Amino acid sequence: MNDTLSNLDFAPAQVPGKRPSPVVLYGPAVTPPPDERPGERLREAARRGWLLGRTPALLAWGLLRRHAVAVPAVTLVNRLLVIRTDRLGDMALTTAALSDLRAHFRHARITLLAPAAPLALLVAHPAVDRLVELPGKRLPEGLVGRVDMAVDFTPDETLRGALLASLTRAPWRAGFAAAGREAFFTLRGPRARCDRHIVDLNRELLAALGVARRDSLPSLHVRPQEKTDAVALCSALGAAAPRVVVHPGAHFPSQRWMAAGYAAVVARLTERLGAACLVIGGPGEEEDLVKRIRSATPDALPIRPLSVRQMMALLSIADLFIGNNSGPLHVAAALGVPTLSVMGPTDPLRFMPCGPADYVVRRPIACAPCHRGRCWHHTCLVSIEPEEVARAAQAILEALPARRLAA
Repeated sequence: MNDTLSNLDFAPAQVPGKRPSPVVLYGPAVTPPPDERPGERLREAARRGWLLGRTPALLAWGLLRRHAVAVPAVTLVNRLLVIRTDRLGDMALTTAALSDLRAHFRHARITLLAPAAPLALLVAHPAVDRLVELPGKRLPEGLVGRVDMAVDFTPDETLRGALLASLTRAPWRAGFAAAGREAFFTLRGPRARCDRHIVDLNRELLAALGVARRDSLPSLHVRPQEKTDAVALCSALGAAAPRVVVHPGAHFPSQRWMAAGYAAVVARLTERLGAACLVIGGPGEEEDLVKRIRSATPDALPIRPLSVRQMMALLSIADLFIGNNSGPLHVAAALGVPTLSVMGPTDPLRFMPCGPADYVVRRPIACAPCHRGRCWHHTCLVSIEPEEVARAAQAILEALPARRLAA
């Protein structure tokens, strides 16, 4: 790991107009055990069969619907609806596209429709005029017939966002094509490819709307009072610099590095650098992952459950974020905080944060990335040693003064 860590001092700086290349820290290659779950392959085959079967039916239905023949002029779009039906990280990554939409449709009123938690990220965001909570599967009645353009940023075959866009009755509707979901749109969008970073894929969708490429990066905003409250919280805990926020959770179990590993990293950073390591968890994680880390090391500073905005404020004053591929990872990166993430089944070229101070630790392994929600061996994560992560984090923290001087 020594040779790899030396690259941290020479990470590529952000070039205007170009997204930085991912910096991935590879350890030695490992070999996964034989596949012991044929049922998993059968379920995946059944899913693919279902998608192949539904595609021609949806496309045939779409042929009966009237489609717009051209991208509208900017002056015709006065009410623009952006739809995201998924999670925190997806919303954070979409903020780059929101900034480009704002710059292109300058006179439009941009409304964002999303579940409550990801919607909270966009409070005070300059690219959005109105936030509307998606309470369930139904489109809020106030949006029906009152939208000029609806854009769904769902990058896969899920139909929910496409259906919501269709229910708005907007004359111009756009989204990614995947397994027939394009039948719900009136503008031709790109395919939801798996070989593109999500930010770049969103740019392809914007290009289909006539939006000029601006190469914006994900960005989020914290209000001054929220930041003041976060500083007060850290002061009460005695959490002086360097502050490290550790988030051991993730949506899928297969994405979570071991809690004992995080506990060891916390102990080593505290011992070597005097770092204040604050361990946070999402709903349902406080009593499991976070509690296990705190019980394994007295160096893990306790943090009460936080709201989305409180979490954002805490991240905004951190010197480093350490965690898995998760919503807080992408939130931290969008706030400009250096990040170090441990990725197992996740493809870093698709989901790695986009900033110049974002790093990934992972293993070269034949079965990864696999995007599985569950795994029977977790070799891609179990084989990563705490010392690798601790030393990478230490190198990032030690480089902070030089990075700040260069900023």
